[in-house]
Amino acid sequence: FIKIQGKMVRRALTLCKLLCILVLFSFQFVPISGELLMVQTLTRHGERAPDKIVSKQSCRSIFKSAKDILQKFNAAPGRLTPQGITHMREVGAYIKERYVEGLHWDGIGKDMNKFLNTDYQTHQDEWEFVARAGYRQQRSMAAIVEGIFPFTPVPISVSPRTEDPALGGPAPACGSRTAKMIVDWHKVKGWEMLKQHIDVVEAIETICDVNLTGNPVNAEPGGPNPHAWIGDISDSLDSAFACGVPVPSEVTPELHKDLTKLAFDVQEGSHYDDPQGAIMFAGEFPEQLLSYFERFNDIPEGKNRPKKTPKARLFSCSRELMYGLEKLFGWKTEIKGQPKGRVVSATTFIWELHREQDIFDPSKTGLLVRTYYWQPEMDEPVLLQNDVSLETYRQRYEDYLSKHGGNWQTICDYKHFVPQHNHHDSNYVNPATTVGHETQHNSVNVANSVDSKPVGMAIFAVPVLLVTVYFTVYRRHNGYEQIQ
Repeated sequence: FIKIQGKMVRRALTLCKLLCILVLFSFQFVPISGELLMVQTLTRHGERAPDKIVSKQSCRSIFKSAKDILQKFNAAPGRLTPQGITHMREVGAYIKERYVEGLHWDGIGKDMNKFLNTDYQTHQDEWEFVARAGYRQQRSMAAIVEGIFPFTPVPISVSPRTEDPALGGPAPACGSRTAKMIVDWHKVKGWEMLKQHIDVVEAIETICDVNLTGNPVNAEPGGPNPHAWIGDISDSLDSAFACGVPVPSEVTPELHKDLTKLAFDVQEGSHYDDPQGAIMFAGEFPEQLLSYFERFNDIPEGKNRPKKTPKARLFSCSRELMYGLEKLFGWKTEIKGQPKGRVVSATTFIWELHREQDIFDPSKTGLLVRTYYWQPEMDEPVLLQNDVSLETYRQRYEDYLSKHGGNWQTICDYKHFVPQHNHHDSNYVNPATTVGHETQHNSVNVANSVDSKPVGMAIFAVPVLLVTVYFTVYRRHNGYEQIQ
């Protein structure tokens, strides 16, 4: 009888544990009881002034010139605004509040302590700061650091985009493929989508003094990420509203909301309708993220951390990478006043790795990942997905890759990519799937334009080029003989 009663008590306690967990996880955000091992964050750069190209073509009537943009935004075209810098500091302050000043379990069933040290000078190995190559991302990370360690110089790692598979967005070797994918989408679907919202398009055409017929695209030669004009206009007005810059009264809140949704749908379609788009724009980042967490697989509780593994890795990037991650893992951010899934400036994805105790067998532990997002306008962070084991996280990522053609190296033929020249070896380029780096957008300014260069010009140019080369070589050869 005593044995039976003891079993019943143990089962009742196990059931109570399960009920407690269910109650806890019915709330959006609760502390995890296990040991916090590592945190990684990814932040979109802060608000910026409109790019110079907006004043030249897509919205000249509001943003008249580079000088006009500087005066209105207190920032040169394309540079972070004071508001953008403030938001980046707020991101840093939030990270400091949660991980430097906040309390976390330093072991299962042990005390709660601060996860990161307040003194960077004596604990530099706890941190790693990485920015995508680009003014916006680098200054954004500098401002994030200021929010954590004021008046403290901190090194920020930056790699050339052609050598940065994690933050390049798209990954190296994928540029010509993503460019072709985006432009092809605009040719087939872009203008059709805009026509479904012709009232919004015509209103913006009048306000910006621009013609959006055909859904023109900024497709500079060699650019891996062509932008639709409608998107550039939307981004510029977003920055104006965020920074308190006056706009014409015709840009009503309702029109601004409709424009934002339309521009977001255009970017979603052009970049991610093809499932491989998510793989190319996410690049190596998810692999690096998981690989760093997996360093803890063979580290028992209470043992030293893996070598050369910081406690916190912070990254700044552009939105295309974050949208790629949303598609890979099936996430959808929900930020007030924004279309579902849209990532606004200063949005931050956060991953925490915890060692958790098995509730059924306390002698066993496992690694669990919590994923959530936060933005300076939000009171609390929000979960992007349910907490899952590190093994499950890895499996979801691998499943997506296997379902859609493999990793970015396979899709983009990285084996034959030449980083020094930022294009593939011409002996291996497949013209059916890629566009040569040198010519990928020379003739594309409107996405759905007809063949823009007559073939006859190319036929005429080739013999002229050959004759020129011949006489150049002949003259140099003769000159050489005369010197001799």
